[in-house]
Amino acid sequence: MATTTTLPDKSKLAVLYPHAQWYFLLALSITWLGFSRTYFAVIQTEPLLHHIHGALMGGWIALLLIQPTLYQRGKLQLHRTLGRWGVYVLMPAIVICGALMERRMIRTQGAPPNVIDQLAFLDLASLILFPLLVLLSIYFARNLQLHARLIVCTVLLLMPPALTRALFFLPSMRSFQRNVNVSEAIVDLVLLILMIDDKRRGRIRFPYPLVFVVFAVLAVISNYAKDWAWWHGVSKWIAGVF
Repeated sequence: MATTTTLPDKSKLAVLYPHAQWYFLLALSITWLGFSRTYFAVIQTEPLLHHIHGALMGGWIALLLIQPTLYQRGKLQLHRTLGRWGVYVLMPAIVICGALMERRMIRTQGAPPNVIDQLAFLDLASLILFPLLVLLSIYFARNLQLHARLIVCTVLLLMPPALTRALFFLPSMRSFQRNVNVSEAIVDLVLLILMIDDKRRGRIRFPYPLVFVVFAVLAVISNYAKDWAWWHGVSKWIAGVF
């Protein structure tokens, strides 16, 4: 997702994750599975905002399916061109649409308040973290080791909503709040595995530990969002003003 125009020697390209596109495809498959009942099965009755939101989120993962392949094949100019479109068009659109989805969810009637508070808190945190991770990946565009890891973190950030819904396919997973916590734990487990892999390679770089800690803290404290007066004030502002 780099924005620099200086192209390195193709013969010297280092491929950090040679099978990255397959992992991103797995993320796309989990997303489809998670929303197969709540979105795809009722797609004709869903509002336009949901279609746009789904297309944008799917578009981000699809872009990351293409980017590693282009890099591995030395098509760096096209890699960077698509990266610019992702950064300057797709990323802002995801944040704006996500904010509108946040408002719609907070306005939802009939859902348990504790669930709405937890989900809304996590979603708002994601709307802040997502552009930050993307902008950091641009800042470190010349450093493949950091750039690639930050991009991986953007996908992991987007996974909990799909994982939460996919867990409902398991007979013992029927609590939305439990599924939210388990999905967050799964993402942190993946980050832990990636850190172990980094250690095996010789060095743990900052993106994975940093995001691991942030994700873990958010996952734990989100369970108490229903008790925060300040959060109720933020929620009312989002629902009524934004």
